[in-house]
Amino acid sequence: MRGAYLLCLLAAGAAVALLDRRWRLALWHPRGRARTVAVGLAGAALLLVWDVVAIDAGFYGRGDSAALLGVWLAPHLPLEEVVFVVFFAYVTLVVAGAADRLVAAASSRAGHGDDEADDAPPDDAPLDDTPLDETPRPSRRAVLS
Repeated sequence: MRGAYLLCLLAAGAAVALLDRRWRLALWHPRGRARTVAVGLAGAALLLVWDVVAIDAGFYGRGDSAALLGVWLAPHLPLEEVVFVVFFAYVTLVVAGAADRLVAAASSRAGHGDDEADDAPPDDAPLDDTPLDETPRPSRRAVLS
């Protein structure tokens, strides 16, 4: 089906945007819209330059696929490649935002966060006698929010 690859890229991008919006990881981060767009476009530009250099050096060739739309922006550079590069840069920023959030949550739970640093017990404090299976754990939802 002509254009199926582009359609899949756009659908995947929409799904990532929904995750981003729900968890406010990149574009919907309170202080991140302009930063996300700037870093995403810079990353996409770098990858496109890489693609053009590789095409010029003969590493990439024109593929014939029924899934491509058939719009060529340059020799051996289909429209789908540009959309993929932008998608890849955006996914990278969303994953980085999620990783940052998870590391911050783990750090604060371990007592290494700024808020809990003063409340941490001294290194020579006696161990808690609470059995491991009775230790309350935060839910996954609490970790990501």
